[in-house]
Amino acid sequence: MPEGPEDVLELVRRAPLSFVGTVTRLGDTRMAEVPADERTAVVQVDTVLHAPDAFKKLAGSEVTVQLSDELDPPAVGDAAAFFANGMVYGQGLAVQEVGRLPADAVQQHVSLAATSADAMPFSALQRDLGDEDMVAHADEADAVVVGVVVGLEETGGDRSSEHNPDWWRAQLDVGYVEQGEVAPGGRIAVLYPNSLDFRWYKAPKPKASQEGMWILHATEGALTEWAPFQILHPDDYQPAQKLETLQAARR
Repeated sequence: MPEGPEDVLELVRRAPLSFVGTVTRLGDTRMAEVPADERTAVVQVDTVLHAPDAFKKLAGSEVTVQLSDELDPPAVGDAAAFFANGMVYGQGLAVQEVGRLPADAVQQHVSLAATSADAMPFSALQRDLGDEDMVAHADEADAVVVGVVVGLEETGGDRSSEHNPDWWRAQLDVGYVEQGEVAPGGRIAVLYPNSLDFRWYKAPKPKASQEGMWILHATEGALTEWAPFQILHPDDYQPAQKLETLQAARR
């Protein structure tokens, strides 16, 4: 079984849900959709470590765990930190285990969360992982600037096709350039998909007077007629304070 803080980080990255729980039954299930076998367990959730909003209040409930084939099954009465993907959600919850740690391997995080403003024990780890992803994303960008939105306009592009992005153009008043061929103190045009279609809804949607750090990507083809840069990825907008995080990671 893996141990150590690096393994905690990797497991948080891999699994959308984790909790400290106590095994109450082996070879059993609480959900008809998940047949009981030697790799199912019913676990009483003691502490939720990180989770989507819908599962943040699991403490005190029992969940069915489809145990990983790569780990030795726990014993009844064992307490452990389970890292899992959701499987079935209805009258109860069934999850598929992707990793497990001894309960004491995460106790420090549980104790710190009790004395901090963090909502959950792994909130700080999730922030760290988010910062790592942001830095890696910025390293691959064509430009990174801090600027304020001073104008928004439709491009008037064709909207007849399915999943059309509905391109809009934001004008940024650039105050600082971290990377890329952008003149500080000037303005640049940035395209963004204003559509809420499932392909585009996660893309940043600039608002008037919004200030932040913008991670920009060069447009290609016909889009270059509208603007030299575009923002598509959820990480392409960051609060301006994230510039310090980016610069610290690059030192």
